Amino acid sequence: MLPLARLLRFPQPSRPSVRPQFQTCAAVTRTPRYVHSASNPNISELLTTSEDENVWIKRRPLPTTTSIKYTIPTDPYLLADKFQRMEREGKVDDAVAIVMQTKTACQSQVLWNLVIDAYAKKGRLSRALRASTEMRRRGFRPTQTTFTALLKACALCDGEKSLAMAESIYRSIEDANVEPSIIHVNTLLSVYQHKHKVQPILNIYNSLPANGPMAPTLTTYTILLSALRRELIMRIDELKNEPLEPSAQKGEKKIRVDRRSAHIKKNMRQVFDNLMLAWYSYADDAVRRIDSADADDTTPLHIDAHIVNIVLKSCHAVYGVNRALGRKGLKIAEQVYGMDKSLHAGGSEGTAQPPTSKDNPTPLAARIRRSESRKPSESMSKFNTINIDTIDLVLELCKRDQEPTKAIRFWQSLEKHFAADLEPIQSNFTERIDKFRGQMPWNNKTTPKKD
Repeated sequence: MLPLARLLRFPQPSRPSVRPQFQTCAAVTRTPRYVHSASNPNISELLTTSEDENVWIKRRPLPTTTSIKYTIPTDPYLLADKFQRMEREGKVDDAVAIVMQTKTACQSQVLWNLVIDAYAKKGRLSRALRASTEMRRRGFRPTQTTFTALLKACALCDGEKSLAMAESIYRSIEDANVEPSIIHVNTLLSVYQHKHKVQPILNIYNSLPANGPMAPTLTTYTILLSALRRELIMRIDELKNEPLEPSAQKGEKKIRVDRRSAHIKKNMRQVFDNLMLAWYSYADDAVRRIDSADADDTTPLHIDAHIVNIVLKSCHAVYGVNRALGRKGLKIAEQVYGMDKSLHAGGSEGTAQPPTSKDNPTPLAARIRRSESRKPSESMSKFNTINIDTIDLVLELCKRDQEPTKAIRFWQSLEKHFAADLEPIQSNFTERIDKFRGQMPWNNKTTPKKD
């Protein structure tokens, strides 16, 4: 896995000409523990001691009375089923009140995880923490699902203490004799993403192993790239909103503005380079895991349109201030979806020698899909390799860069490798593709004027 430079602190190293050989990376068996601070109480203490809980958050007891009268099941399975139905109807507090009224023998570990998750989805951190306290008091030990729900509550809570609470919860996972998983890491990363903390996301990503169950997943890379994209947009906006034009100033004032502008551009470039490093690390990981699918228990990586769109949108955003950086989006499109080289700029389509496999390598998305078809799984149906936004972003980038040839090559590659994905949305782009065809070099030849 390719380590990222520390954001806006150290100079950005140049990307190696050869992609890293992930097989030689040292594998780590578990995610690192964070340094415990006296100011951050352990979650196991927090959930059992009311005094510690008051330090963090105001006490909010769970509801014990319902708005109307309900029948209360005595079977744990039926009670959990009733809770889920009431939650879908938006009656969370009534559902929790029913749970609080039942005997412990009628409850279960699964039921209390449902209670915690119901509050977590709404960002009600104080209630989620209280529910975990009640869970322990009734003798039910927390599970991996418990800690995932608590971290989710921290991510969706707007409170000032939610970030510190998430870090404390994450540290306490092993203390509760629960094995940490990459799901916990991803949920913690989502907390940092919601709180706009990019540096901790980079630090955690860099600490993850390249192989094994704790290796980065598609969710990890999506969070990482989303956080970097937001940081990039902030730097671009900062550059565009410079109040003074350097050319309009004189003396020391002009020097200060020039220095500030140069500093902002440097920071923007470093964030963009980090984003590209993250993308290439994701792409290299995806390829490596195809070849080592049977060798270890590392989760395979899929090519998802959402993560590709994040990178393409970043390239569009930076194009207005640095065309060379923005054009890298076309390289990404060619890497993932291909550009059919059977179309040559010097002549009409199909007139030249057919391209070799070296000229037309199999696109990354097609290669991964081919490997997945040999080992189909339920998770495959959850991902869209390409969607209407992806095609729109690539074609718009071709238009901005005045590259009709690349637009047609991209389209032909989609027809060749992704016909099934393209068929439902093909009609949306017919007019634009025809316009690109009209801009091809052989259609723009003019007859020389006679003297």
